[in-house]
Amino acid sequence: MQRDVIIVGGGLAGIMAAFSAQAEGAEVLLIDRGSIGVGTNSILAGGVFAAPTSTYSPDVYIKDTLQVGKMINNEPRVKLVAQEAPGAINFLRSLGLNLIESSDHYFLKSSRADVIPGVTLMKKLAEQVKKIDRVNILNSFYVTKILRQDNRLCGVSGFDKSGRNMSIHAPSVVIATGGGGAIYLRNDNQKRMMGQGYYLAAKAGLELWDMEFVQFYPLVMAEPRLPSMLLYPPYPEEVKIINASGEDIGRKHGMRDVNEAIMKKRDVLSAVLFGEGSAGPIYMDYRKVPASAWETYPLSILTKIKFDFRTQPVAISPGAHFFMGGIRTDESGQTSLPGLFACGEVVWGLHGANRRGGNALTECLVLGTIAGKNAAMNSRFQHAPPLKPKESEALAPNPSPVDKQLRDLSFRLKEMAWKYAGVVRTEEGIKMGMKEVELLDRQLETNVPHAVPERKLKEDLMSASFLLKAVLTASLAREESRGSFNRKDFPQEDNINWQKNSCLAYDRKKGRFSLSRH
Repeated sequence: MQRDVIIVGGGLAGIMAAFSAQAEGAEVLLIDRGSIGVGTNSILAGGVFAAPTSTYSPDVYIKDTLQVGKMINNEPRVKLVAQEAPGAINFLRSLGLNLIESSDHYFLKSSRADVIPGVTLMKKLAEQVKKIDRVNILNSFYVTKILRQDNRLCGVSGFDKSGRNMSIHAPSVVIATGGGGAIYLRNDNQKRMMGQGYYLAAKAGLELWDMEFVQFYPLVMAEPRLPSMLLYPPYPEEVKIINASGEDIGRKHGMRDVNEAIMKKRDVLSAVLFGEGSAGPIYMDYRKVPASAWETYPLSILTKIKFDFRTQPVAISPGAHFFMGGIRTDESGQTSLPGLFACGEVVWGLHGANRRGGNALTECLVLGTIAGKNAAMNSRFQHAPPLKPKESEALAPNPSPVDKQLRDLSFRLKEMAWKYAGVVRTEEGIKMGMKEVELLDRQLETNVPHAVPERKLKEDLMSASFLLKAVLTASLAREESRGSFNRKDFPQEDNINWQKNSCLAYDRKKGRFSLSRH
């Protein structure tokens, strides 16, 4: 099989790349492990796009993004997004999506009050991209490797839903796989967001930047038997965050406006709630919210959950939400490997030490468009070297339940990530985590999958283990606290020594990272 452009990942960034690449005349193959638009974090999005507006200038947007990122953002990337965001917003509007301008962002109005805006967004985009003749969809295909030959990109390889290996030939590939929040025990991501893109990139020889910076959303449901989903903003003014004694935690810590804290201080709020949670449970209290508010978004979402939010507080906890670090690309969206592009959460540069609320969707829109366009242009002038076909026997598609050892390893890895690479970290904990994940790796190596679900889970765990080691390695080296990154043993921000970026290079032969600072 051969295409001009292969896009790995069917979320917002990947679909935008597909729109853009086909508009340049490229034959596109859009690949997803599940179904396009459905299995990604984009469908869970609250619909906020941070961007310049008629009353919010690009210069102020740039300033705010840099300040939230604690000044280690890639400033040219921030300026690029500020410049291109209005056009990307207009593209969504041209598809019939209702984006409402606010003071410093746009908000997507959902099709119904009880439907998450991300669902409305992704259903529309998936519906539109499937109509395009030059875009071919490949569902249920798991990419395991970026193929290169003689220092040239030549495609991808992976396995289909029957477990059969397949190589796909192309001169341009776009990684749009999203982040890795699901490696944590507490998170609000789709359950299979395990860092596959970072793993693919590093195996292809790429460096990973600022992997210590993981954003935790402060307000994620932690009630037993309820979904681990974030409580969507905006929050009514009557809402309080309380402890078991009923004490108002926001008032106690000088953060009375929860909405402002979520947009611009979510790192501080997460650390506060993590600390308060160590002394006992914390809750979101909706009991004083007027009855009329439950008929409108976002509270209308909660009415579909089997819990009486109107009469009892709901247990909450910070949860892993977003990775600021990742693959470095140039302004065309191309990585250090010619022909390999990347976009979306898997990319480094825009966010610095912390992501300003609303910039995730904007990043996907803008950088997806840029990567797709330039991947298509690259394919006009480059031809991938031919691949030697490889065949394999198919695995059993749906056998008995997934191997118990893999399930146990998955749970243990999530516990390690939460304990050693969570909201607050220490040198002792980071070193302990590195030892434990190495032991888990050795156990994982001995596991031989006999069926497709087992092979998928093992691949997920190899990505997750790799990602956790990257986070731990970068975390140990940064001896300060900055943005989303909190070291209990180095609680202060240190601009003299640490206003810089970390860069990890992975040595596959030695099986370890080397770290440099820039």
